[in-house]
Amino acid sequence: MKKSIFFAISLTFILLTQNCTGRSLHATFVPSANTNPTREYATESTVSKGGLFFHKTFVPGPLGFNAEGTSEGRGCSHSILHLFSFGDSSIETAKKSANITKVAYLDYEQLGIVAGYVYHRVCIIVKGS
Repeated sequence: MKKSIFFAISLTFILLTQNCTGRSLHATFVPSANTNPTREYATESTVSKGGLFFHKTFVPGPLGFNAEGTSEGRGCSHSILHLFSFGDSSIETAKKSANITKVAYLDYEQLGIVAGYVYHRVCIIVKGS
């Protein structure tokens, strides 16, 4: 019985503090722990903007050089209940999906349902030629 209670408490602590792609209590209080490419999404600011039940945002990323944005590639990662995750949201995957060799710019898309705890998706959108 004591092992079950300890396991439940440990799992709850891990789920609330170790989420690097969605909202994380740890990242709220320790700025260096926020590894999210769209930094505001990992803090309480999404809740204050009305994003507690549903939140979708686009955040511009870094710019590339010497390329036109004629093609668009996407790479997405998904998380369900913080228990199941799948997908690949790397820049290389997004480039391969559209045969892009020169990157013009990146965009990040975040989608969260119930603050990202029920469902969370992060996509990187690469535009280039």
